[in-house]
Amino acid sequence: MLFVGTLFICFTVSFFFRENRLIGFIALMVFAYLAGDANPVATTDYSVYWNHYNMLGWETSPFEKGYTEFSLLFSNYGFNYAQFRLIFAFLAFIILFISVCMFTKNVALFAGLYGITVLFNDATQIRNLMMIALVILGTALLSRENIAVKIGGVITLLVATQFHDLGFVFLIILGLLGFIKIEILRKYYKYVVYMLFGLGIIFTSASSASVVQLFSSFLIRFSSRSDSASNVITSFGRGNSTSTTIMVWLMLILFSLALTMLVNSANRLGMNQGQLKYLFVGSAIAMLVAFLIVLAPDYSRISRNAFLFFLILLSKVVEEKKKIKISEKNIAKIFLVLSVLVFTTYENTVIWGPTYIDSIPYLAKIKK
Repeated sequence: MLFVGTLFICFTVSFFFRENRLIGFIALMVFAYLAGDANPVATTDYSVYWNHYNMLGWETSPFEKGYTEFSLLFSNYGFNYAQFRLIFAFLAFIILFISVCMFTKNVALFAGLYGITVLFNDATQIRNLMMIALVILGTALLSRENIAVKIGGVITLLVATQFHDLGFVFLIILGLLGFIKIEILRKYYKYVVYMLFGLGIIFTSASSASVVQLFSSFLIRFSSRSDSASNVITSFGRGNSTSTTIMVWLMLILFSLALTMLVNSANRLGMNQGQLKYLFVGSAIAMLVAFLIVLAPDYSRISRNAFLFFLILLSKVVEEKKKIKISEKNIAKIFLVLSVLVFTTYENTVIWGPTYIDSIPYLAKIKK
């Protein structure tokens, strides 16, 4: 009931009030509790993290250096894994709250949408949760005009890579495209999307070994995780089913249409161009999966992480609109956004299999 009640309050408050940071904060703290106090038996990956924590200092860590050192710090102070996980989750969600607040005051809507879509993926994959929280914080800092603050943003993105290697995707793309004007990015966006889908179609029938090897070589050079290269070859290069690929492609097409619509709306509403650019780029990173999903289902994590930028942008547009008129045109837009939410949730639930699906009621504390 705690989870359901939190969602109900988030959506109710955001319907009547566009500035709702306090409710959003409380909701995110509830989510932190759910992620941190996860059921050890039912939660996927829990035993892996538990074993890693209890073997610190006795074996080479399979995880990134930032997560390993952070774990070791708490272990040395006598915290058990359950205590560490709870603190880690609260810290990640506090960072996420601060990050979202730097873009929008409509935090309750963001929290509600996040809660009904991909929350439990991040509650399971706890390193990814910290990584994307830091990525959004770094992006928020990059969107500021002050050079010193921008440098802080780059440093924050670098720190994010120390908790999950996927942080490199955001570091590289946000770092490079941040120098380009949003008008140019919007102009060439559709051509990049066509190219990525084209590559995806080509690699459904061609060998992807060279691409996997390229990723592996990059991680050997830059990753702080000892087994990143071998992990890419075994888990991130095993191929994918045609049905999963088509499902993801359909989701990405809807996502791209909705993203374009939101960017156009934000532009008309006079949203800060610096913030809009980074939210656009952060969201658009999802389109990489049009190509990468052919290599392995694990790459869906990229679109899931980028989806949080989409939710922030959506929350900001709703905040700025004040009132949403019910018209045939707006109903079509609402239907498109709802389709993206449903397809994204479905994809990120089904793609992780029945074990993850069975764990959701336990993560939500509907079952004990």
